Amino acid sequence: MFENEYKMDIRRYQRWTTPIFYKVLSFWPWMVIFLLATVGAIVFYHRDMPLRWKSLALMLMLISFYRSILFRPMLAGKQFKMMRVQKGKKFWNCKVIVGNTIRLFEDGEFSNEVFFKQIKKFVEAKSYFDLAVDNDFVRLDKAGFTKGTPEEFKEWMLKEHPEIPYAREKKEFDR
Repeated sequence: MFENEYKMDIRRYQRWTTPIFYKVLSFWPWMVIFLLATVGAIVFYHRDMPLRWKSLALMLMLISFYRSILFRPMLAGKQFKMMRVQKGKKFWNCKVIVGNTIRLFEDGEFSNEVFFKQIKKFVEAKSYFDLAVDNDFVRLDKAGFTKGTPEEFKEWMLKEHPEIPYAREKKEFDR
């Protein structure tokens, strides 16, 4: 009925799993800490305070910059590298066939089957659909439909499976 294909590589994985950093709630407290540490560093250097105060301010600046901007992309990179080691490949082709069930294939080989009664939520983002299953999900790339279109798929899901709640993606992941 619907087929979706895409190549899973580190760039796609990071784009899909890393939130837009300035839309994440934890970004703003870290930015406040960064600004306070910057002001502190300027004051400490201007007043020629002891080295421990200067280094404390610089360390706070470094930690807050890392936590606010760099942490999540680096975590996604590590997660993808672990998956890459498990699979023994740098990238793999994913294919999702949606019919009476949802069948998943990796590099042409069957990997899993999901039944619609297992799906907890149907989520839409700008570039993908998620079908939430327990603590995991089945992702369909909107640009990857080889049979059907994203609009037809959404319409079909809402019509054929009204028991599955529909939602928009969280704003920090909506790309």
